[in-house]
Amino acid sequence: MRSVIPFHNDPFIYASLIKACNKAQALLEGKSIHCRVIRLGLDYNVNVLNSLVSFYMGSLNLMSYAAVLFDGISEKSVVTVNCMISGNINRGNLDVAMSLFVKMLSGCFGLHVKPNYVTFLILISGCVELGGFRTGNALHCCCCKMGFDCNLEICNVLIDLYAKLGCIFDAASVFRDMPRKDLISWNAMISGYANCGDFAQAFSLFREMRIEDVGVDKVSFSCLLSACAAGKDLCLGRMIHAHVKANGLEFDVSVGTALISMYARCGKVEYARKLFDEMPKPNIEYWNAMIHAYIENGLAREALNLLDQIKFREIKPDEVTILGLIMACRDTGELNQGILVHSIVESGEFLKGSIILGNALIDMYAKCGSMTKARAVFDRMSQKDVISWTSMIVGHAVNGGGVKSLATFKLMCAEKFVPNSVTFIGVLSACDHAGLVDEGRKLYDMMYNDYHIKPQIEHCGCVVDMLARAGKIEDAQIFIRQMPMEPNALIWRMLMNGCRVHGHINLGLTLVTGITELNASHESADFVISSNIYAEAGKWGDVVSHRNFMVVQRDRKAAGKSYVS
Repeated sequence: MRSVIPFHNDPFIYASLIKACNKAQALLEGKSIHCRVIRLGLDYNVNVLNSLVSFYMGSLNLMSYAAVLFDGISEKSVVTVNCMISGNINRGNLDVAMSLFVKMLSGCFGLHVKPNYVTFLILISGCVELGGFRTGNALHCCCCKMGFDCNLEICNVLIDLYAKLGCIFDAASVFRDMPRKDLISWNAMISGYANCGDFAQAFSLFREMRIEDVGVDKVSFSCLLSACAAGKDLCLGRMIHAHVKANGLEFDVSVGTALISMYARCGKVEYARKLFDEMPKPNIEYWNAMIHAYIENGLAREALNLLDQIKFREIKPDEVTILGLIMACRDTGELNQGILVHSIVESGEFLKGSIILGNALIDMYAKCGSMTKARAVFDRMSQKDVISWTSMIVGHAVNGGGVKSLATFKLMCAEKFVPNSVTFIGVLSACDHAGLVDEGRKLYDMMYNDYHIKPQIEHCGCVVDMLARAGKIEDAQIFIRQMPMEPNALIWRMLMNGCRVHGHINLGLTLVTGITELNASHESADFVISSNIYAEAGKWGDVVSHRNFMVVQRDRKAAGKSYVS
């Protein structure tokens, strides 16, 4: 076109070209077109300027260009401001987007520039993505005042907001008051009820949809199947499956994966596999669903067997695939398979920067007993979060590296990462098994006083076991009395074992005969520890009685397993 009409200056053409560059992320070409726009004197045109603002906001590195361009526009329109708001929402800057909205309401961009329904759609959708409930609620109030509360699209996004943030009653209120509903409205409510665990209401809406002849689509069926999976309702799941077949949607990717997951969650892995075998195989989503179905049902080796088939069919795995395979290696202790999966991560450039995969690899190597490889993954991660640090702390703890676990915790705090409840379980467990009693007690106090984490039974169990192992039986008793919750059988078992090991036989006998929870328990571990205490006290009749009772009850101690690298 330029060769035919060298100086063509239709602004519509250049606005369209800039939009194309935005969608294709063609940054150099977009800048080049901007230069040509300036040379042709088209940088006054509002459509061209709006396209340029949207283009520059589409790239994290070029957002400053968008801000300069926006500030230089003398006659801004609502579209111009919406472009800036949308760009900031896409970058997670909800506060900046809201400040632009407030300025628009205040007339800072001209009295003629006021929010329209698109402005509210962008902002409320941003609240859905970024978890801004209060902001979304305030925007809902503004919609009502400005007369947008009856707009179908705004109502749909409000339902989505309230449903995803757990306010299902507010979502239902919006849904009920809508003057007109479409399929998106119904699907949003069904999804909301399914996500909050109200499966009866989800299916009630589905029946109402059929009565009112609204029609259903793949989203409807996917939501309903997810509800069946979460509620483990095989009967309803099969009924929905029949509806899926009647509507010819069985081989849709989202519906097909939902069916596989539903049967797997309901314990029917063989049905899930039968469906999987019938599905078209080029879609990695089907493989992901089957891999995770096997893992959820304790069939990790079967999940790993699918890796060979994926490689044979030359299907490119994604992050979900790799995560499932890493979990399978973790559950089976297959270190060699784990190294193979790790090599796939390294060879896939799009996976290298994933914190989720990095954390999963650390956990997998730790469970397989290879802390050297776990540390190598940790050190190579360009970004870390609290889960990364916690995985290393717990990994050292379970592999006998109590001192290393404590050192990692101190380094984590020095790096300004805030530990969570699981972090403290890991580091307290490390102190327990390494015999670091003083450090353990300091950490327990730090957790409560400095980080305001309410102790759970797991934290208390670590401290009781730590004191009992160290022979501080009296301190353990005092701690149990001061616990913020009632001690369970495991706590008393730890104390009894400490009594046995350190010769406090009389106290151990008192615990065995006096604790009603242990007397009511039928766990084999309780009978073993109590019979051992009777043996230490020379009460062989009680030992025989306990052993005979275990035989009658057919108690079996869970078999241990060890992963050796």
